Amino acid sequence: MNGIKAHKDPKLPPPIEVAEGPEWVEALALLDRDVAETLLAAARTLYPHDGLPERVYRRVILHFDRMAAHSPAAAQSFAEFVDRVDAAMPLPFRELSESYRVAVLKRLEASTSFRLVQRSTVRFLYDDVEVWQAFGYEGASVHLGGYVNRGFSDLNWLPEPPAGI
Repeated sequence: MNGIKAHKDPKLPPPIEVAEGPEWVEALALLDRDVAETLLAAARTLYPHDGLPERVYRRVILHFDRMAAHSPAAAQSFAEFVDRVDAAMPLPFRELSESYRVAVLKRLEASTSFRLVQRSTVRFLYDDVEVWQAFGYEGASVHLGGYVNRGFSDLNWLPEPPAGI
């Protein structure tokens, strides 16, 4: 990592625990393995970050599973998305190379099901404290005394501004 300790407001629920191996799908309540693996491939293709572990993308899919369990419309939309991406090429979506996955996703980007997957991936991926930490974002500070008391001007990765600004 980068030495940054990210913090989330302690009043918020902790991150979902995710198994490291293929047994992670056992935590799914509604989505089946194939749907989950296809959604995982889509999330990874939409927002590829080589430095992020697979578990952060799996956590996104566990959030999708919770959404689907609470909303039949979301469940239907996820199923429709998987059906459409899998029907786009002779191979299942998750077995395609990244360039073919991107091409398939570009063809679907105007669809409602694509927008649900894309926007939900943004929401859950970039609201993950492990992702914050990987990117160097320290997160919330109110419960720690605020930014002023925690090194408000400790940025060492930006160049100094030119004189007179």
